[in-house]
Amino acid sequence: MRSGGANYRDEDRLVHMMRTIERIKSKKEGLERSMMCEGDDCTELIIYNLQVLGEAANNISEAFCAEHPEIDFAGWAGLRHRLVHDYANIDLDIVWNAICYDLPILDELLKPIVESLPEEPKLPDNMDEFV
Repeated sequence: MRSGGANYRDEDRLVHMMRTIERIKSKKEGLERSMMCEGDDCTELIIYNLQVLGEAANNISEAFCAEHPEIDFAGWAGLRHRLVHDYANIDLDIVWNAICYDLPILDELLKPIVESLPEEPKLPDNMDEFV
């Protein structure tokens, strides 16, 4: 993993990953494997969000990855690379397995980490007056 992207911290990326997981879960709700096909809007949205998830995972720092070897950041980054670079040969069975089996594990592992993050300071409602 690498620490890329200006001004993004691991914490920001983890929150982004959790939000992306929620989007994928909402798209998967009521979906069956037989309903997934190339060109389908729901399928395309799931694939896009897996790409976003993998990009965030790819940019988690090596130090954080070493602290959390139970989380397969490299695997999610690898899935993203396959979806982006081998887009003409996407195997929807792999996508299905990722969202049905691997995503819940990732969600379970990330949730306590994200919940333990300190909250960002909130700006006052009238912050525009000071700018």
